[in-house]
Amino acid sequence: MGQWEFNEANPSSVWTNPNQGDQFNNDEVGLGEALVREVIQNSSDAAVGHEPVKVRFQLSRLQGRDAVEIRKILQPLKLHLESCEINTSLLNNGADIPILTIEDFNTSGLTGSFTERDGKNFSSFWRDLARSEKTGKAGGRWGLGKLVFSSSSRIRAFFGLTKRTDDGIKALMGQAVLKHHEIDGSAYEPHGFWFSSRHDNKLQLPVTDQSEIDQFSGLTKLARTDQSGLSIIIPFLAEGITKETIIEGVVSNYYFSVLSGKLEVEVDDVTINSETFLKTAEQYSKTATPFEFVRNVSSSLNREQDFVAIGAVGKKELSENSFSPEQIEEMKSRYSEGKLLKVRIPVLLRPKNDADAESFIDIYLQALPEDGQSFALFSRGAIILTAERSQFRGSMAYGAFVASDSKVEEFLGDSENPAHTKWNPQAEKLKNKWRMPHETLTTIRHSLKNLYDLIAEQEVMEDTDALLDFFSIKEPEKKSTGSKPKTDEPGPDVEPRETAIRIKPKIGGFEIHAGPGATKWEFPRTIRIRLAYDMIGANPFKRFSIYDFDLQRGKEFSLNADNADVRRLRPNILALDVSSPEFHLDVSGFDRNRDLVVEARALEPKS
Repeated sequence: MGQWEFNEANPSSVWTNPNQGDQFNNDEVGLGEALVREVIQNSSDAAVGHEPVKVRFQLSRLQGRDAVEIRKILQPLKLHLESCEINTSLLNNGADIPILTIEDFNTSGLTGSFTERDGKNFSSFWRDLARSEKTGKAGGRWGLGKLVFSSSSRIRAFFGLTKRTDDGIKALMGQAVLKHHEIDGSAYEPHGFWFSSRHDNKLQLPVTDQSEIDQFSGLTKLARTDQSGLSIIIPFLAEGITKETIIEGVVSNYYFSVLSGKLEVEVDDVTINSETFLKTAEQYSKTATPFEFVRNVSSSLNREQDFVAIGAVGKKELSENSFSPEQIEEMKSRYSEGKLLKVRIPVLLRPKNDADAESFIDIYLQALPEDGQSFALFSRGAIILTAERSQFRGSMAYGAFVASDSKVEEFLGDSENPAHTKWNPQAEKLKNKWRMPHETLTTIRHSLKNLYDLIAEQEVMEDTDALLDFFSIKEPEKKSTGSKPKTDEPGPDVEPRETAIRIKPKIGGFEIHAGPGATKWEFPRTIRIRLAYDMIGANPFKRFSIYDFDLQRGKEFSLNADNADVRRLRPNILALDVSSPEFHLDVSGFDRNRDLVVEARALEPKS
């Protein structure tokens, strides 16, 4: 079989250790989630044909002779691991070996030359770090993602077996990623390879002998037979990477690809596809993602857009000038009816070495259901950029930003951070390849929020008598002119409407009391209460921000109800479920130096 070998380090060179793997285990993304993101991103980039990409995660434990044979293969790493202060007892004892195999299908495999650095997949995957030739729709840009494979092993080693579509060859290699180290006075580079032999130009060549590959596949329980794609084998799997964390990573990061039918994932005995996704998410997801909304967006990807903006973003922000008055009114009408809007936004891109080009993004908006939570999806191809949701903060709607055109995908991909969670206008690749990158990226990423601000003017939903006890204006007395005032003919008798909801302001809060009209209600009944700090010359509810207050998280708020239950629906919306005509609500904890606007509306009883 193969052999392990580290190149000797040049003592006169500057030594740097590959610690960029820390970027894949941070506050935003844990190691298990980062592993899922990297695997599926690369598999999606390598898709071939029209069938969905299939990715299989299998966790198992090697026992008996299989464990002995794998330890023999890994034993030559022992001195190098000890030099890097990595525990090598795992290589000595006879315990079971926890192992993770990851295999993709309907993909191309690692194509390209074994004997040259040609910049193609095989060379980039095994021989490059922080260098990537990917452009256009491809997900990766940094060439750092594969560090997550070695980081997921307690001995920092992994293997890769590929079957290629270009020549049909199967090739097997291994890699250990340590740090610069010394053994018996000799210095070694961080990356070591498990390989068959060296080419004349010193490049390590993979194992291609079919019998050796079959033996290794049997040891590691690979499912691949003759299908093209890539299999990754991670021995001595790091703690914290479990069936549950892998499934959660798939559900949290690739729901869009799964629901749109472009991706299927197996994790041990759990199959995640468009049909099983919602049930799986219900069991494993820890997020409040509205998957029904995402599924509706997924099913709308190939339908014609409802509206197209006039002109392109790139130099200017999306605004009311981007649509005709008729378009705006129609969008407002459809939005208020709860319909899913699909709006295409042209984008102007300015590459440095080419003429200006037009691309587009698609924006989806839908009003929140009564108990819904604000949500935004930002996607570039198969990648969901979780940190970009902050661009939609404070918007009380469901929104989706979808970049599927290759030109805008290339631009956005060049701006992504290594973990692919957000776009960075200062990214080096972005500045090197594009003119006015900061301006272009800003106008693109703001498009979803700008469209929301343009059409989501919330209707005033209130009892017309609800604020009578909040404000009152005394009618001015008429001066006598000495002449007898004209007496109008008496009109028909109209019975005055009795107030059902009374709002009483107080410092730092408000109270809601039942009015006489509440005695005519059917119970139980729900009162929807909307709150915002008053603003001069603007709709306070439209300009509400969670930086003003957040009822769902703020522990400083006191909510006390009699003959009613109070629920915190959104950061500025409460639901008061009243059970009798003697209900009362007392709320305090708001800024005493700001005027609070309170709006209450009794919802129609459910039939």
